Amino acid sequence: MFSCHAPSRTTAATSPVSNEALPPTTFQQEHALAAFEQGDWLAELDLLQLGQALQRSALARGSYDGRAFDLMVCIADVLEADHGWSIEQSEAWLVRMGLWEE
Repeated sequence: MFSCHAPSRTTAATSPVSNEALPPTTFQQEHALAAFEQGDWLAELDLLQLGQALQRSALARGSYDGRAFDLMVCIADVLEADHGWSIEQSEAWLVRMGLWEE
């Protein structure tokens, strides 16, 4: 199965006086969120590039084989589940990719 989430790597700063963990600063929180979002966007781009490669292969062969068809549907499912795509958006993408007619 596809995994579209990068592992979290936040580290807590410690107080120079008491060795207790300090809460993350606003900058650290914003940086962590930006890094997470960037990883999410890159994962989505990877899925779309895989779909594009499958489409090129299908065009060269004249159609999608069973495995490529299933993978394209799986990509659409992951885009919905993990990347916030609506069902309509993923259906339109599958139509544009030539999986089926509207």
